[in-house]
Amino acid sequence: MTTRHLSILPTAALTVLLGILLSGAFTAPTGAQPLADQVRALYGAETTMAARFVQTISSEFLEMDERYSGRVWIAGDRYRIETGSQTIVSDGERTWIHNHAERQVLINTVEDDMEDFSLTSFLGEFDSAYAIRQEADASLDGTRMHVLGLTPTDAFASFKTVTMWIRPADLAVLRMHVVDLNDVQMTFHLSDVEFNPSLAEDAFSFAIPDGVEVIDLQ
Repeated sequence: MTTRHLSILPTAALTVLLGILLSGAFTAPTGAQPLADQVRALYGAETTMAARFVQTISSEFLEMDERYSGRVWIAGDRYRIETGSQTIVSDGERTWIHNHAERQVLINTVEDDMEDFSLTSFLGEFDSAYAIRQEADASLDGTRMHVLGLTPTDAFASFKTVTMWIRPADLAVLRMHVVDLNDVQMTFHLSDVEFNPSLAEDAFSFAIPDGVEVIDLQ
């Protein structure tokens, strides 16, 4: 998938967050360590999350900024993303990508999909270490936020910087800004964040609709 087909989603940002925080593969100066530890604890492996998102991509190579929005649900390595044009579901072993307009469903294994679907790619890329610093608090939608800046210690990392805005009241990450090696800037804004929500039993399974083309890449 390409960026224009949501290859980099706010869900990816969420899992980027989970990958960073759960891996423990970062170092932090004294001022940032307690905050990083608390956020890591919040986003534990057993935590589930639901949220609304808005994703913006900007680059000097784009005629105008690209914007996507929708909802995301995450439970460990399972996730569901719903936008106006796509539904993307993973049960941890397989992924289904339903492109509504094309009436097409792509099926792939998580392992084989790593090169094309950036959610898993992001997780793999964030296995490397990041140095974390606590920056000055900032305002986001009228709320004071803690800010953590992350810089890769791996010279071959795919991202130059990652910045997180964290709500002090519950330590929810509500905004993430990523700059990649090509200076493409991705901003992910989260709202209506809910931890450990009630989820339908089939939240992370996908029923193929009638009348769609199925492309099975497994």
